[in-house]
Amino acid sequence: MTLSSGNKLQRQLALGIALGMCAFSIHAQPVESASALNAQAIRAHAEFLSSDLLEGRATGSRGYELAAAYVAAQFRQSGLLPLGESYLQSVPLIEASVVLPGSAAALKRDGSTLNFEFSKDYLPSANFFSATSSLTAPLVFAGFGIDAPELNYNDLADLDLQGRIAIILNGAPDRFNAQARSYYGWRDTKYARLAKQGALGVIEIDTHEQKESPSFNSWDRAVAMSWVSEMRRVNSDEQPDEVFPELKLKFRFNTDAAALLFGNGHTLEQTLQAAKLGEPQGFALPGTMTLTATTGLRRVDSNNVVGMVRGSDARLQNEYVLVAAHLDQLGRGASVNGDNIYNGLQRNAVGVAMLLEMARSIAAMPRPRRSIVFAAVTAGEKGAQGLRHLLVSAPIASRKIVAGVVLDTPLPITRTSDVLATGADQSSIGAVLNEAAETLDLRVVNNNDTAYSLVGDSLAPLTRLDIPAIALQGGVRARNGRIDVRSLKREWSQTHRNQPSDDQHNLPLDAAAARELTALNVSTVLSLANATQRPTWSRSSLIHRKLAQD
Repeated sequence: MTLSSGNKLQRQLALGIALGMCAFSIHAQPVESASALNAQAIRAHAEFLSSDLLEGRATGSRGYELAAAYVAAQFRQSGLLPLGESYLQSVPLIEASVVLPGSAAALKRDGSTLNFEFSKDYLPSANFFSATSSLTAPLVFAGFGIDAPELNYNDLADLDLQGRIAIILNGAPDRFNAQARSYYGWRDTKYARLAKQGALGVIEIDTHEQKESPSFNSWDRAVAMSWVSEMRRVNSDEQPDEVFPELKLKFRFNTDAAALLFGNGHTLEQTLQAAKLGEPQGFALPGTMTLTATTGLRRVDSNNVVGMVRGSDARLQNEYVLVAAHLDQLGRGASVNGDNIYNGLQRNAVGVAMLLEMARSIAAMPRPRRSIVFAAVTAGEKGAQGLRHLLVSAPIASRKIVAGVVLDTPLPITRTSDVLATGADQSSIGAVLNEAAETLDLRVVNNNDTAYSLVGDSLAPLTRLDIPAIALQGGVRARNGRIDVRSLKREWSQTHRNQPSDDQHNLPLDAAAARELTALNVSTVLSLANATQRPTWSRSSLIHRKLAQD
């Protein structure tokens, strides 16, 4: 898939025009309920947004802004109201790209220096505050970097991190339950504690090869994707919104290279065995480490697209249910099998297509009591920076948002009898979702994949602001029993996720499955918008309880 063919470009322009005509004819038909959702409209939106014409929708690119203009036009046509003068909300960003010749990692011990090799041994982070940064400090191994008092677990007990580089394992102990693994394995949780105890930098040991989750990234894949830049929103002080600036540099080492950092009677093999047993551990290591990174920095401006269905209730219309999807993907990048456009059909053109059909159908129904805000946000692949900006910079206060529904990689591969839900067990939204699912003959199953959790990029901005939220994904039990959905999902995650092959040719969209999942989202959102009481967190929600304490 390239843009080298003029005929292909003309065909794709024609497709865009045809989609606009299609959407108009759909809007002309009154919609009475979620059952009237149009599967082919979802397909049409998704195919256009993931076409080569938009060149992968990289944040701030021309292709992304074409996608944003398309979504804004659909919002206007559906009758949504802008939150301000425009459907477009400007998001100021800083883009940081690590410059290979300027990165280095060297260990000085016993009078000798061991130099590590970029990509073979380590991957550096970017520094959003300086184009050139270097850090030299002693090393401390800090286990998983976790202090979980209620679980009688503390890697950091009696450990001196002041002025040191902390070496940590990724993830969390296997003996932790899913909630605890999500919260304590979250990098923000770890970084907050390390920074509080005075660490200056972090080396994270990559142990993903030990994970069984289908969403894992191997070291080779991480290296192949190291060309992808990082971004942070620019805050009101015109500074990068970096959560932990105290941690000057954050590097990632593979296990072979990390093993060379150990000494004084400690080996990486021993520490990994202790980690498997769930034993807290922390100790100083000999020598000093020098980490160096050179970062290319540039200002980027992109747009969220935001529209609203105004609520009908005089008292409740100033409360909002937020429905959000990530509009961006990776754009043009490293070529794979001759293709350098990262189209992002499943991630996340499908999510935006579902959001557009939700907005169209709800806008055509009798107005709900609460207002519903629909947002196609930018920089989702950059740590959900667009969603973060929306929540702190929109004309509506975040405390007025009663619930969030995020359409992040919904993966409607085929019609299933179940749906995977993230966050449904953490708040009263779960009961609303279950009731809606029952009417569609669907069973709700908790999504225990830690890549999709309340502290994952998609939901963390909402969770941090005390907003109950959920994200739904197609299930694993096919209504057609001959289809192995787990295998299809695993193949997509390991082969096509964030790759040029994530397009309509390699894992085609099942429009009927997308429509059914959209119907469940519509029913849930309408129930939340019409409920007398706003959703509440479950008392058993460890993640909410811990974030409230932070």
